[in-house]
Amino acid sequence: MAAARNQPTYDFLTGASSPPPAPTFRDSLRAPSAVRSDASNEPLRAQLRTLQYELDSLKQDRDLTALQHQKELRDVQTKAEADFRRAQLAEASSHAAVAKYDALARELQETQDRCANERLELERRGRTLQEENRALREEVEDVRSELLAQERGSKRRVEELETRHTALQASFEAMKEDSEGKVEALAETQQRLVQREAENAQLESEVLRLKAQDGESETLAVVKRQLSEQVAHIRKLESTNREQIAELRQYRKSQKSIEVVEEEKRVLESRVRMMDDLRKQLSEAQLQRQILEDERKSWTTYLQTESSAEGELHFESPEELARAFIQERLETASLLERLGALQPELSVKDDNIQTLEDEKAKLQAELEKLRSTGGGADSKVRARLERQRALAVKEVEYLREQLKIFDTEESEFKPESFDEQKSARIRELEDMVDAYRKEVQTLQSELSTVTEELAKKQQQDPTTTGSKRRRDSDSDTNERLGELRRKNRQLQDTISALQTRNALLDKELAALQSQLSSLKSASRTRILELRSNPTANAEALKASTLNALREENRALLSQLENRHSGQPDDTPLVPAATLTVLRNELSAMALEVASKEKRMLRLKQIWSAKSAEFREAVASILGYKMDFMPNGRVRVTSVFYPGEEEGENSIVFDGENGTMKVSGGPKSEFAGEIRELIEFWVEGRKDIPCFLAAMTLEFYERFTRVPKG
Repeated sequence: MAAARNQPTYDFLTGASSPPPAPTFRDSLRAPSAVRSDASNEPLRAQLRTLQYELDSLKQDRDLTALQHQKELRDVQTKAEADFRRAQLAEASSHAAVAKYDALARELQETQDRCANERLELERRGRTLQEENRALREEVEDVRSELLAQERGSKRRVEELETRHTALQASFEAMKEDSEGKVEALAETQQRLVQREAENAQLESEVLRLKAQDGESETLAVVKRQLSEQVAHIRKLESTNREQIAELRQYRKSQKSIEVVEEEKRVLESRVRMMDDLRKQLSEAQLQRQILEDERKSWTTYLQTESSAEGELHFESPEELARAFIQERLETASLLERLGALQPELSVKDDNIQTLEDEKAKLQAELEKLRSTGGGADSKVRARLERQRALAVKEVEYLREQLKIFDTEESEFKPESFDEQKSARIRELEDMVDAYRKEVQTLQSELSTVTEELAKKQQQDPTTTGSKRRRDSDSDTNERLGELRRKNRQLQDTISALQTRNALLDKELAALQSQLSSLKSASRTRILELRSNPTANAEALKASTLNALREENRALLSQLENRHSGQPDDTPLVPAATLTVLRNELSAMALEVASKEKRMLRLKQIWSAKSAEFREAVASILGYKMDFMPNGRVRVTSVFYPGEEEGENSIVFDGENGTMKVSGGPKSEFAGEIRELIEFWVEGRKDIPCFLAAMTLEFYERFTRVPKG
């Protein structure tokens, strides 16, 4: 009894007050009374003791059953808490997955935007490069046509030069042979001339000797006649020698011109070789272009065939086909990866489902057993749980009050260390705990009502109600699980599609980056140009002209608007922009006139230099100085008979009138000297070149030949 009185009334395991201990068998027996035993009361007493014993046994069984129910309820609560924690973890993981999905979606959107911008930039650059390529192709066509024209011209010039070369070579060979013969004849003539001079000297000495003898007049006449013949022959030989020397000079000049022609021929041959190289390069480029055109046509035919054969497949370019192929390959790889990842998960899930079904069957059996064996014990357990819940609620309220007091004290005494955010978070958690408690209370009330309904239905129809309720609850659970599985599958499909799309975008990004790097490497090629080149000057002139015209147009429009609106306009009739344009045009015209004058001056200088070279060449070749006069007149002066003054001893030829005037008039000394030549060559034979050549020979013989003493 003392041990029973010393037992604690608080259960340390459940956290609730323990029920009073059941009375023992000795305590349950009634104390002996002073009533005397009666033989007739003995059976009643025995029956009473038996009933008392059975009652005690039932109480003990009831206590054991209550303890078992409490243990089972604790197990169910722990399982429910574990399920709740798993649900919270699943919800947190789903939130994390959703957040990750949102982050991936944002990153994907940013990547798509960046790729779209880069694609637009690359398309713009591609269009620019296509335009440049088109312009380069046009330039290539122009250069090709120019090269063909130059090639034809060079071929024609080469043929002409070859014909000229062959003709000049033949004439040179002939002239060379003739000159060699003439040189030999000249050498022989010189030898004969030396011999004749020696003979002449002998004859002169003989003449002197004969003169000294005085008597042989006939011999002297013969000697004089022979001497005059020798002198005439010597003059003839000298004229022949001069002609041959002139021909030799002409042949040497012809040889120089032949060498120039050969040099031009070598240059043209090098150009022809260059043209052959360019033709080879052009043929290779045309072949490569034809190969690319054939490849493009084959791709176009293939894409058109595929698009016509299957309506859903429509590709505009091989790039789209390659992109679709990469996308299909990535999707296939992702599906295979998902299949490989799902197979072990499915096997694990099958095992888990089988285990859960076994546990469910066991729990259902135990629940049915408890429902069949339970009764009044459930109501007591429920009442005890209610009392425990009330105590826990009071304790929580007490702790909340203490926490509030602590927060107020901390905010008053230590405001710098008071964390408002932590307090708000604690309040949120408290509200969440209250909500969960209310939900648990609601679920408990619903569970109690459902249990009561089940008990009533079991009393009415114990065979069908339990299985029907179990089927309903199982169907609800299965529906919820199916819905969650469908959502999970949808999320997995969405994630796989996004992963595939992300991989495809990564591939496209890598390709675009490679194209961009190639374009950057191509753009690193710098083209050097002069700071003041004709193209830049023309562009600057165009820009300045366009800006001036825009200003003028704006000023004119403002003037017209002011006039139409009726507002007083103080602007001049001619806008300042127009005046600026006119001034710019005037300055441009002045610059153009200055450049043209400079060009004319340079042309005059070049022409004077060329004309001086031409005059020197004519003077050195033909022996005449030529002065070009206005109205197409030319004044010719022989280098062998120059005058003391300018224009003296000269002839003026008028090409327009076809006349010839001698300086000093027809009665001058110079006209008298050349009168015979004029009558013979000009008036008689109408040949001016021969007249000039005869004058040259006459003046050369007259003024340059030294007479022999």
